[in-house]
Amino acid sequence: METLLQKFSDYQEVYTKGTYLFFTKNPIKIKFFGKFFRFETFQDVFGNNLDNALFELVPSDFSGETEMSLTHEFDRTLKPDSFTLTVTEQKEIIIKTKNLRGFRYAAEALKLLFEKNSNGTACLLVSIAHSVSFQVRGVIEGFYGLPWQHADRLDVLHYLGKNRMNTYMYAPKDDEYQRNLWRTLYPEKELAQFEALIETAEKEMIDFYYMISPGNDIDYTQTEEVAVLTNKLQQLIDIGVRNFGLLMDDIDYLLKGNAKKKFASSASAHAYLITQVDNFLKNELEDYCFVVCPTEYDNHQDSSYLEILSEKMPKNIPLFWTGPSTLAAQITTSEIKTMAAAYNRPMIIWDNIPVNDYQKDYELLFLSPYENRSPLLNQEPPQVVGVVSNPMAQWELSKLTIHNMSQFLWNSAGYKTVDSWNKTLAEYLPAKYYKALKIFAQFNPNKYTREVLTLEQQNAIREKDLVFITNQLEQLVEASWKLLEVEDPAFQQTIDPWLKRTKEDLLYWQTIMEGDPDKIQAVKTKLADIPYRIGTDLPAAFVQYWKLTEKTAVTEVIE
Repeated sequence: METLLQKFSDYQEVYTKGTYLFFTKNPIKIKFFGKFFRFETFQDVFGNNLDNALFELVPSDFSGETEMSLTHEFDRTLKPDSFTLTVTEQKEIIIKTKNLRGFRYAAEALKLLFEKNSNGTACLLVSIAHSVSFQVRGVIEGFYGLPWQHADRLDVLHYLGKNRMNTYMYAPKDDEYQRNLWRTLYPEKELAQFEALIETAEKEMIDFYYMISPGNDIDYTQTEEVAVLTNKLQQLIDIGVRNFGLLMDDIDYLLKGNAKKKFASSASAHAYLITQVDNFLKNELEDYCFVVCPTEYDNHQDSSYLEILSEKMPKNIPLFWTGPSTLAAQITTSEIKTMAAAYNRPMIIWDNIPVNDYQKDYELLFLSPYENRSPLLNQEPPQVVGVVSNPMAQWELSKLTIHNMSQFLWNSAGYKTVDSWNKTLAEYLPAKYYKALKIFAQFNPNKYTREVLTLEQQNAIREKDLVFITNQLEQLVEASWKLLEVEDPAFQQTIDPWLKRTKEDLLYWQTIMEGDPDKIQAVKTKLADIPYRIGTDLPAAFVQYWKLTEKTAVTEVIE
């Protein structure tokens, strides 16, 4: 029974005695009754996800013999993406959802119910109910630096769909047409790529958002400027985009010229622009979503800007918040309550984890769990409707934290960091690489959410425990060589420079133990030119702590 419940540990409510229905046929035939909308078929809701060898769905007008029935019903009392699933002794499966994405998640649970045995197939009698913790769950491509490639974005959409997330927001800071050249329409090539992304997003049931950043140089007083902005949005509407974001982050929001004459504050100017864009979207689209990033997006207290902005812009539009700092070490229950009162409207957490675009962070990998976020973020109040992660430029390795975060967003109350992280590592690579991946991740922590050096490593440096430090570095190199065996081109292409760096660090440490300050300085200079660093960087930490700059100091420490 314990193993059985572990199988369904992703879901909030699971009720079963461990009783099964037994069928001699394999696969068993299940008659589908679609009551969610008129003329619903099982192809409508399962799509291409109906690859199960243990059961076969047939339409309601099927005249042959069947063993079970599956009914899908609409339930307006449920939250979007949530579901209930019940298997009765009468061989009925009843799924209730509010939207079709909820059925996709119920179908995942459905597949877990069937087990093949020597005599046929068994189906568990069970009742499952799950209400997702956050309405918006996903990724915002909002970092500085080289944007993702088109293939990366397609992979992002598939990955989000696979991991029960529902939102992708396009907002790369260095897409010229998104920020610096926001007035310029996209060329045909880029539009074609957007169309491909939208098509894939629809198949994966992902909400695609296009975000634009005109705040650096837009003239709020000129109707022609607003028209240029809305014309750009119209181009995206014409290819199927229905969700948008207006980003006013990282701009100089001191008013100048005509804007200073027309508006008493930047908050008033921003609220005016937001309202104009919202009115445009309202006229063009019957159904749309619109979200805004204010210029003050990382406050830990109320402000005049936020008060005026929230009062003057439409109440239904959510605002982004990154937490109490841009790269938030934690988001506590107290902090979110303070800012919810200041925002006075729905909020979406723009979580800058595991992004590595600040200063020289691009030299590092951040491979840590999703942690130090209150499990009560989804309580009402405050009004946090969702969380989106801003990942690293290295999408492939961002998957670790994103996968981990998806478990938190799916069921924040049941999220346990250590267990969830172990699950993430176990699912990312085949089992034979689990240990190596865990070691490598431990040496590349997110420095904004956890201490870079463990207590044992800090003690070893203070106590000059050279054997311990040597063993640590050798262990890391061994793990790196093991990961070089992974047969995944995307993984190898992304991680290779950091795997090679581990060997350089071990050689540096061996040079340090030789005690020659000239050699130490020479190797240190060489390493400084390598744009890839291991997060813990034990040799550098040792040198810095003991200030190994002169021969006498080196000799004293080593001896």
